[in-house]
Amino acid sequence: MAKRKETVALENALIKHTRENRIYGCEEITIGFHNGGKGNEIVDFMTMDSKGVIKCYELKVTLEDLKSKAKKSWYGNYNYLVVSEELYNKVEDWSLYIPKTVGILVGEHLVSKRKCKKQNLDKDTQIMLKESMIRSMFYKMCKYKDAQSVKKQRELQSEIR
Repeated sequence: MAKRKETVALENALIKHTRENRIYGCEEITIGFHNGGKGNEIVDFMTMDSKGVIKCYELKVTLEDLKSKAKKSWYGNYNYLVVSEELYNKVEDWSLYIPKTVGILVGEHLVSKRKCKKQNLDKDTQIMLKESMIRSMFYKMCKYKDAQSVKKQRELQSEIR
């Protein structure tokens, strides 16, 4: 399923933020492994700075998406809900949808409307999140390299035919 243009715009704003602040970031991080009791949950965007501080971001652009049963993943030291301006203006009581510890960032300028509270992570969770981010970054790198490879593109086109 293709992403909505509003979702892509929020992702791009987070990517720009990571570059400007010289931190590491990646979209769509699969958390953990199936054999470890996880692996079926995705954080929309995750960052880690040079001190190992992990921030998780859930992106929502419609009220239906916010209300959906899809899991909202709050694993980081800091957790944020990133929403479109339109969605932010539709909701009066955010406590119905997210924990009070979660911050809210709005629009492509990532305007902070609610501060988040720091969560202390145990060592195992920190390791799992870092491994998850590394694994997702590796697969993204492979995907981008394949997209640049003329040979790989021809192979994929041949498979499609």
